Amino acid sequence: MAARERRLGSLAREIARYRYHKAVGIVKGILDSRNITNPSTRAELYYKRSFPAVVIRGPHDAAIEERSIPTLKPGEILVRVAYEGICATDLEILEGRLGYYKSGMAKYPIVPGHESSGTVVSLGKKVKNLDEGERVVVECIQGCGVCAACLVDNAIACRERGEVGVIGIDGGYAAYLVTRARYAHKVPNDVTLAQAALAEPLAVVIKGLRRLGASSGTTGARRCAVVGAGTIGHLAARVLAQRGHNVTVFDREPARLSLLSDIATTSTSLAGLDGFDWLVEATGDQSMLTALLERSATGATLLLLGLPYAHHNFSFESIVGFDRTVVGSVGSSGADFEEALATLPLLDTSPFLKAHYPLEEFERAWSAVRTRAHLKVMLKIDASAA
Repeated sequence: MAARERRLGSLAREIARYRYHKAVGIVKGILDSRNITNPSTRAELYYKRSFPAVVIRGPHDAAIEERSIPTLKPGEILVRVAYEGICATDLEILEGRLGYYKSGMAKYPIVPGHESSGTVVSLGKKVKNLDEGERVVVECIQGCGVCAACLVDNAIACRERGEVGVIGIDGGYAAYLVTRARYAHKVPNDVTLAQAALAEPLAVVIKGLRRLGASSGTTGARRCAVVGAGTIGHLAARVLAQRGHNVTVFDREPARLSLLSDIATTSTSLAGLDGFDWLVEATGDQSMLTALLERSATGATLLLLGLPYAHHNFSFESIVGFDRTVVGSVGSSGADFEEALATLPLLDTSPFLKAHYPLEEFERAWSAVRTRAHLKVMLKIDASAA
């Protein structure tokens, strides 16, 4: 009899404990949901508290894992990722070749992906500039937000900077992405979410061209050479042409050059480099850089957008003696993202939008990148996205 009473007492305590935790969970859910005004979103997040993400745990070690939807901190937003552009940097992280990982500046594990577009589904406290349901893109380079560099929109100079999908901040190879609202930008109505995933590489190009002196307000057509017809070179050529400059693009692959025949002269032979005022190097190939440094015209300006350039012995006499200027550029700012979003409708982006893979086929997508058969390969993570 006593044993039976003990069992009944233990069962009563378990029932009470269960009901207590259930009540606490319901109250917490109600309180959390007050920041979620869309009923369908609230239901989605209530019943689906985890999501898939590709995690790179070390060189040549990547797999899909389940991640928990986090509680947002003040100033943060939760974005349902629609499209994620695949960049060569993602493969360098996978293969352990990226300098940040060699130096210890970045560490595994990391969810890669820094070319993301999506829809805001939840807001943390103090977020005033965005609403649920708005379509956004997310800046790659993010600073502390309060230092002198961050206050002038120069996060790349922040000592505490991170990079989405690269250094310390999980990226867009996932169903959801958390970011600070200050680094999210609204997508214009005339830009699709697929197009918007190009905002990050386009912002990189726009910053570089600004440093070159080829801002949108520049007057007078210049003779421009773009070396490399990959994503960055292609976008650079289109922006330069859209701004009224005369563009010639050099690349070894005729198929890539053919995608630019509507706006540029193209060549598979790196000849006539002394005929240009501005030269954009977009390959990261050391031999290409050397050719530009040695064979460009007196007074020419060179913009270096390619990475990584190898160590190489070089005489700077060819720069000084021929009055050349060499400009390096990497990353982008919030202002560059805004300009990129405004520029996208002015460009033909169709060559970039032909290869989409679902998240679970990320390895196939990486293989497609390696074949170089497509100008851009994207993950379409939200199947319902336009």
